[in-house]
Amino acid sequence: MVYFILSVYSSVFASFLHVVGANYPIGRPFLFRSSSECDFCKTKLSMRFMIPIFSFIFLKGKTNCCGQSMSKTYIFVETLAPIFVCSLYALYGFEANFYAYIISFSLLLILFVSDMLYLHIPNRILLIYFIFAAIFYAYTDMAILFHQLEQFLLGGVTFLSLYLLIRKGIGLGDIKLLIVLCFLLSYKEVLFVFIAAVFVGTLIMSTMVMLRPDLKMKKIPFVPFILSGFVWSPFLYDMFWDFILRQ
Repeated sequence: MVYFILSVYSSVFASFLHVVGANYPIGRPFLFRSSSECDFCKTKLSMRFMIPIFSFIFLKGKTNCCGQSMSKTYIFVETLAPIFVCSLYALYGFEANFYAYIISFSLLLILFVSDMLYLHIPNRILLIYFIFAAIFYAYTDMAILFHQLEQFLLGGVTFLSLYLLIRKGIGLGDIKLLIVLCFLLSYKEVLFVFIAAVFVGTLIMSTMVMLRPDLKMKKIPFVPFILSGFVWSPFLYDMFWDFILRQ
């Protein structure tokens, strides 16, 4: 029963986060709207066309009102969220780590959509999450807040230095995201996320460029690769560093 409830709520919440990621970067309102509307023709949508996952499948990926193809990011975030959240629960239950990962995951889902649609990572979203986490840590234990600030500073020095050295294949927005994640999680864990993101990104982009050489000249969003590294982190992070330290 717990897994069913988590699946439903996480899918609905992911759908809302998609709305945030798709609307906030371009200044469209996403809160306190009288009703949802089609992204294309602005027709008001009834509730039966807004059921996460099932509506997308039932409509075959097209809008009911004007027949336009919906972004695949909808079905991706609505499907990934329950899988990840239920896997987290199986691993941690409702321990503190569960909530830390959920907060970080929600940030990444918003920025995944924003980066995929607009190649943009809003600074204000990063700031909101940073402030929220700082207040939470301060309320919980000041020692935790200071520890996380150390992680934040260490991540800042590392990733900003990396950006100044390479400045290719990764944007400043991606660097800011990684630094904020250091504050939400830990420096070593985000380092694993980054290494995994680079590995997955290199593998996928090398394959895609071989199939479509024109992609070599296009800007590619990096947040999807950060997200791919992040979703494996709770399950592989400890094993990865244990393996590295044994070498």
